[in-house]
Amino acid sequence: MKKRILIACDLEGVNNVVGEPYSGLTKGCEQWMVAKHQAALEINAAAEALFGLGADCVDLWDNHGGGNNIDVADLDPRVKVLFCEPGKNRMYFAGEYDCVCYFGYHAMEGTLGGVLAHTMSSKTIQHYKLNGRHIGEVDMDAYIAASYGVPSCLFVGGDIACAQAEMAIPGIVTVVTKHEISRNEAVFRDNGELFADIKAKVSEAVEKDIPAYLLTYPAVMEKSYKRVEDAAKYLSKLLAEGIEADYLIDEILGKDAHTVQSTVYRIEDFIRCI
Repeated sequence: MKKRILIACDLEGVNNVVGEPYSGLTKGCEQWMVAKHQAALEINAAAEALFGLGADCVDLWDNHGGGNNIDVADLDPRVKVLFCEPGKNRMYFAGEYDCVCYFGYHAMEGTLGGVLAHTMSSKTIQHYKLNGRHIGEVDMDAYIAASYGVPSCLFVGGDIACAQAEMAIPGIVTVVTKHEISRNEAVFRDNGELFADIKAKVSEAVEKDIPAYLLTYPAVMEKSYKRVEDAAKYLSKLLAEGIEADYLIDEILGKDAHTVQSTVYRIEDFIRCI
């Protein structure tokens, strides 16, 4: 069994949350209040099972909107909340763990029916692609964790998000929190049934032999912005950092002013391109 567990937590994918039209889960709003409490309950269910199996540690990386969402008072006291050092790479601490479990992650931007679907920023980003294939946040974090030799073993979120996680990480164990209908509509599960499901599936996940799927290089990253001004700033940043990048070539437009394509040769480049 894996003994050191990292829980990566977003908020949009938890049960009992669909947000409001034209809005995300911004701190202080009513749906954010529901989401952060629900996330704690789902994490506690997993922690109870993990510590019961003999886990040495269950640590929480709260990454929604820069962190500081979940109230420590709502959490199982055995769960340690990580405080990330500013300026360091995303998930720089992943190598300290035996596996990653994802809670509250959501479907990627552009997904029909995905509750609060977005990728990194609902306001600015249209899509990310890796080697021509759409990717979401769980793809990104799973590749980063894998670069440390750490596999991703469990995904807890809406049914559409779970399907995307299963495509991104073959063999990952999933738990459906809600049945997604549209951006702001879902059929919720009974929490008692959900918590029992989480306890059973997290136990299965930490016993399962799932490989760490490494990103192979060189890889082509594509990031498309909703505004051309943001794309221009992003391109300038990549070039200043020595990353090979240019606007995406298009047979009609010549160059697509919304979309920047870059070539990455190592995980540090990949993180910079996120």
